[in-house]
Amino acid sequence: MKKAFLNLVFAAVIFSAPSTVQAQSPKWEYLAVNAALNNRNLEQMLDARGAEGWELVAFTRKDVAVFKRKAR
Repeated sequence: MKKAFLNLVFAAVIFSAPSTVQAQSPKWEYLAVNAALNNRNLEQMLDARGAEGWELVAFTRKDVAVFKRKAR
């Protein structure tokens, strides 16, 4: 019984160890856009960037919208 338990623990440790093959982290590209627009134009600009695959990350205090997407 003790040996079976130790084998089970050993197997759990072996299979939970990190793989020697490391996944590469994605590369990102960024876009900064002046977002000092009225609401309608702002919506259109956000929709257009989203259609291009950009994800809104932040708005700065100076009305700049920052976007990112995986590098192509």
